[in-house]
Amino acid sequence: MTPLYLCYLHDALATVLAAVLPIISLMLAIGLLTGFFQASFQIEDATFNLMPKTIAMIFIGLFGGFGAIPIFLHFAEQSISHAPYMVRETWN
Repeated sequence: MTPLYLCYLHDALATVLAAVLPIISLMLAIGLLTGFFQASFQIEDATFNLMPKTIAMIFIGLFGGFGAIPIFLHFAEQSISHAPYMVRETWN
């Protein structure tokens, strides 16, 4: 039987990955796309690579980050409801 704190650690890491992975993948796609355009048209301006990522992060911040808030709320509700069991758990 797996200790309860290891289950919570697994749930916490899965929650972080579920919330952050869409944002990271979007930033990676934008970076690859702008890098492709910079290489193909020989653009050496660093702002060309920075501005699309900045605009995308502003839109992500304005529109809720792909539903990251409900993911974190679900984890918080689950952690609070299981808190009495965590207090009684042995830490061996």
